[in-house]
Amino acid sequence: MQLPSVEAINESRLSRFDDQITAALESPELGFFRDVIGHYIREYDVPEADVAAALAIALQGDTPLLLEPEPEPERRPRKERYDDRPDRGDRGDRGARGARDRGPRQGNLTAYKIQVGKRHRVEPRQIVGALANEGGLDRRDFGKITIRSDYSIVELPARLPDDAWERLKQTRISGKLIELQRDYGPPKKSRKHDG
Repeated sequence: MQLPSVEAINESRLSRFDDQITAALESPELGFFRDVIGHYIREYDVPEADVAAALAIALQGDTPLLLEPEPEPERRPRKERYDDRPDRGDRGDRGARGARDRGPRQGNLTAYKIQVGKRHRVEPRQIVGALANEGGLDRRDFGKITIRSDYSIVELPARLPDDAWERLKQTRISGKLIELQRDYGPPKKSRKHDG
């Protein structure tokens, strides 16, 4: 579900505020309060619009009527973003991009089950992004991803570091805790042997 924009929320709030004013104008108490406001205007020599604005402030309280647009996140220059990563040593011997080994960098892959699936509207890119960011994994650490209705199966390195395992257990995708666990497949049915 896409969240409404700040502009849409503000438009809705202004519309509700207009509705409150319209409803108040139809109140049977309007005459009484008109006299009270008239007294205030004569007594303090304040313009009617200022009194109306002051009453709106009193009605609104500490909650702002309109939301402020969130500032755009400050983007660091590309080089600076990667300078804070741990040193990976000399990478000059990587060879051409297409010639590099595409296999997993941490050994064999095994299946893991996560508790988000089609009904949570997850896509493989969300799974890879969340697990890579939280677990410190590289895209080469991912194998096949199978998304089912209520869960997904993701192939990851068989030997995840303990700290990565702990971080991944706390990871959320689409607001849902993924509850990472090894997947051992469906239970095996026992065969009856004829004696």
